[in-house]
Order: sequence, then structure tokens, then C-alpha cells
Amino acid sequence: MASSASRFDDGTFVGFARRHVFVTVFGVAVPLLVFACFIGYPIVYTIYLSFFEWNGMAPEKKFVGLANYAYLLHDKYFYIALVNNAKWLVVSLVFPVSLGFLIAYVMKARLVFAPSLLRTIVFFPVTMSLIAVGLMFLLILNPVFGAFDTLLRSVGLGFLVHEWFGDYRIALYTLAVISGWAFTGMPMIFYFAGLGDVPKETFDAARIEGAGHWRMIRSVALPQLRPVTAIIVMLTLFESLRAFDLIAVLTKGAPFGMTNVLGYLVYMESFWNSRFGYGAALSVVILVIAGSLAAVLLGKVLKGAFDV
Repeated sequence: MASSASRFDDGTFVGFARRHVFVTVFGVAVPLLVFACFIGYPIVYTIYLSFFEWNGMAPEKKFVGLANYAYLLHDKYFYIALVNNAKWLVVSLVFPVSLGFLIAYVMKARLVFAPSLLRTIVFFPVTMSLIAVGLMFLLILNPVFGAFDTLLRSVGLGFLVHEWFGDYRIALYTLAVISGWAFTGMPMIFYFAGLGDVPKETFDAARIEGAGHWRMIRSVALPQLRPVTAIIVMLTLFESLRAFDLIAVLTKGAPFGMTNVLGYLVYMESFWNSRFGYGAALSVVILVIAGSLAAVLLGKVLKGAFDV
């Protein structure tokens, strides 16, 4: 038995697999197979399809090489969508991430009544479908009978009433804020858990030295939460790039295409214009943008983020 065990204990993955068959199968092989089927294959097929012209119905696809990418470089709607995604990302980083951190801090510092109830209320929108959120805000922000504009009129702020989804100057920001409202619970939960790992003695020492809450946030909490912030920035980046649901429900890219984002543009080109090859090329560009930004964040901005 000893010789048999030593034969498999060679320090390699093969040796580990022979000794731990169950872990190898269900902890490595099965997850890799699922990833290959549901993520890897669609990505590879999308890249393949981006080199063809296909309407989704024809039995044969026409090979066009890089023509879809060449067209993309001169497509003004692509640049509008790209800029809108960048604006969406900025709003998402400023609004829900900052608000989520502040809510987590006041709960951890016991500066609010019933923190558990507040945590539940703030996190609840995360569990909701963005389709339902969009329909809810479609009623709330209706300029005729919506609750928000009615409230503005009742307190003498009727001059602030807007066509929140019809004014091209603010429609995109309205959508981004709604999305941020639904997303705030995610950074709040991450920051709340992260603050729980910060040693209590660190806050006590700062408090003894006379530090107020803003100084403790700036000098104690945020430096200790760099790993959490790294994760949240990544999640926010991917959330902004996959924005689709609210646009599909509330504006459909209107007015004048000014609320188009990359995800909705892929949908329009593929399923409305029957240009699946071009839609695939747009999807590949989204993948490249997401991967590049993730690499920059992890390689430079977040360098040393886990050295706390």
C-alpha cells in the first residue's frame, strides 16, 4: 500500500488527480466543461461570426473578412453608444459606489436606527429584475401623473419637472441613476463585510486621537478597503458594459439614438436589422474593451491593492 501511494504522490497534477478523483472530476473537470459549453464556445462562435455577413435566416454565411470591423470604425452610432457607456460608467462609479460605501459606514458605526432593516431595504432592489425596475420608474417619472413630478409641483419646484426620458440632455443620466439605485445594494454589502474585517482597535485609536467620521473614512476605512474597492470597481465596470434592460424598457435608444449603449446596439443590429455578423463584431469589441480595462485596472490601478 505504501509503495502504491508513493507511486501516485509525485507532486504533479496527475498524481493529485489519481489520489483525489472526486475533487478532480467535480471541482475541476465539470466546471471547466460547463465554462467551455456556456461561455467559451459562445465567445469563440461570436468571434467566428464577426467575419461573416449573415441575416440569421440564410442557410449560408458570406465571408467578408474584416469588413464588419471596418464598417464599425465609421459607424457614428457605435461612437455614440461607446461615449454613452463611458458616461454610464462614470455615473455608476460616482453614485451607487459612493452611496453604498456611506450607507455601509453609517450602519457599521451605528449612526442610523435599525441598521439591519436599512441593509435589507437598500439591498432589495438588487434582487429585482431591471425590467420591473424600469416599468416602476416609467410610472414614477411620468411628467403628467408621475409621483416624482407631482411631488416637485406640490413643494413649489415645478420648474424642475422634465421629460425625464424624452429630453436628450438628461435621458441617459436618468437611466444611469435608475440603474445605480438598483445597484447600490451590491457595493453596500461588499463594503459592510469589508468594514467588519477592519480591526476595531484601528478605529478606536483614530477616535482617541480626535479623528471625526470624515477623517476616519479618508484615513482609516478607505485605505483598509482597497481590496474591496478593487472588486467593486470591476463589478461596476462589467455592469455598465452590460447595460441593456432599462434602455429596452424605457427609451429603446430614443431620443434620436442618444440613449443607445453598446449592448442595446448589438441587439438592434442583430435582431432588428438582421445583421448578425455586424452584431457579433460589436460584441467582440465589447469583449476587448472589457478585457483591456480589466487588465489595466488589475495591472496598474489596483497594483498592490491586496497589500494591506
